[in-house]
Amino acid sequence: MPTATSSPRNSGSRLSDRLKKQLFLYASGALLVLTLGVGLSVVATLFSQLKQAEEAGLAHIAETRALAVGEWCRRAVDLSRQVTSRTRIREELAAYNAGRRSLKELADFTRPKLEDAMNLSEEVVGLTRLDRDGRFVTSVGVAVPEALAADLAAPGKDVRFSGPAVLGGAPCLVIAAPIMDRAGRGLGADLVVMNISRLLGIIESGRKVRGAGTIGLGYASGEGAKPFPDGAGGTAGGGASQAEALRLAVAGKTGILVSGDEVTAYTPVSGCGWGLAVSINERELYNPIRLRLIQLALYSLLIYAVCLIGLWRLLRPLTGRLLLHASELESEVDAKTSTLKSELDARLKAERALEEARRQLEDRVRERTRELALANEELREIHSRLEVEHEQRKILSRDLINLLEEDRREVARELHDHTGQLLTTLRLDLQAALESLASSEGCCRGQLESAADKITLVQRDIKSISKGLRPDTLEYLGLAQAIEALLDEYRASTDLDIHFFHKGVPKRFDSQKELALYRITQEALTNTVKYAGAKQVHISLIDRDGRLNLTIEDDGRGFDPAAVAEAAGASGSLGLTLMKERMVQLEGTFHLESAPGRGTQILAELNIRDTNDA
Repeated sequence: MPTATSSPRNSGSRLSDRLKKQLFLYASGALLVLTLGVGLSVVATLFSQLKQAEEAGLAHIAETRALAVGEWCRRAVDLSRQVTSRTRIREELAAYNAGRRSLKELADFTRPKLEDAMNLSEEVVGLTRLDRDGRFVTSVGVAVPEALAADLAAPGKDVRFSGPAVLGGAPCLVIAAPIMDRAGRGLGADLVVMNISRLLGIIESGRKVRGAGTIGLGYASGEGAKPFPDGAGGTAGGGASQAEALRLAVAGKTGILVSGDEVTAYTPVSGCGWGLAVSINERELYNPIRLRLIQLALYSLLIYAVCLIGLWRLLRPLTGRLLLHASELESEVDAKTSTLKSELDARLKAERALEEARRQLEDRVRERTRELALANEELREIHSRLEVEHEQRKILSRDLINLLEEDRREVARELHDHTGQLLTTLRLDLQAALESLASSEGCCRGQLESAADKITLVQRDIKSISKGLRPDTLEYLGLAQAIEALLDEYRASTDLDIHFFHKGVPKRFDSQKELALYRITQEALTNTVKYAGAKQVHISLIDRDGRLNLTIEDDGRGFDPAAVAEAAGASGSLGLTLMKERMVQLEGTFHLESAPGRGTQILAELNIRDTNDA
């Protein structure tokens, strides 16, 4: 029987297919390794940076809430010291300790004083006075248990806090305030029972952090820490990781603790020995990062797939053509040596076509490179023009702000020096007219008296306006004292409960930066009074390694910044625009957060290290 033999053309075709597949597999494998190497290096770097940014945001939340709790503690200590700072109290205790007063006489004298001190604040629900030996003198309101009073009656000069307890059916805290004579000797102590419902409200208001976290407040207990109650019979702490974080925070440490599927930021509360911890589920904190990295991986896979398709489409005709010619040449050499010249000519023709294609490709590459170079040059010119326009805008904005401040000073000077003097002269003339009518009952006497009273009111208003336009306290007392004076004016004229905390602020530094922070505070309070309908405002001014941070937060109705900007035009609100421009001119940062029903928070930061002249 005849045997079946494969033709040279079929054998060459199978060889060509095998070589094409091998070449494609090698090229695709090399491309895959390169894609994975680049992708993993980029993903690892991005994940580390984004993770640090999320943890820094969580730490900032913890510091902000700790400042609010610390402000409550400071006010509680101030209330306790107000009770013990009265001179008659020290004198009577000294007389009792010297044996010149009996215990009953001391108790009769003390009780009405304590009842009067109960009116200092609604949070003070009980007062108990002890002598220097820790013996009970008298008490009003909620009584302190004997065991707790014995623990707090230890001698010392510092104010001490007890742990939270339920006294009189309400969550309370007992503060032991020592009573000292002028020589620094202990005369006794007052145990002030504070209702901590407001403190628990501060914790409760920030209980949910970014949708899934908890805030816990703890106090020292032995070598560990115990969490505060949440006002509903439970505790404000979270799991085991938050308990450990509270222990570290009570010990005065700050940091981030990762345990299991929970991430906790902890920080101490200044002034009371407490600690605060903010916990959030690891998935809730890092899932946005993971989603972004998954998107990046999908994009890389898509690019890899496109490259594979392009590689296949490039290799298929090229290798097929070359290998097919080689196989045909081999079969023709075996069959007919006479066809060698024609095959060589065909091969040379193919090579010339390939060379022409390569030359055309190089020409196109050079043309595209030239076009890209021209486009790059145009982009550099546009960038240069934008930089020049940005600098011109900064100069114009600085000139406008300086012109505004100069106009304010000029108006204030004109009101005080010219208009004020004219009004003073007019009031003196009216008083002289009134004195000349003192012996008569003329019909114009009432009108003259009314005019004199109105001039007095106008002078008072002009003085207030002049003071607002040019704050003298800023020039003579420094930023912190000027803001305190400004807040006193708002406390006197409004019902706002304003809390101000400052730490490490130099008495004097660059006057432009002082004025910018003062104006931002003034504008923010004006907006709060006019539009926010807030009850409380918390203001903090803290120096952090040469960078001065100003935070203004209210509990008002809030607003949508995007909607306000759209309603007011492209530039937005004039007051907010001036705040931002002041920070831009001084190379600082300005950030505003607000939403309907969630209050408003303003953050401004300036570098004062190089300009500190205090």
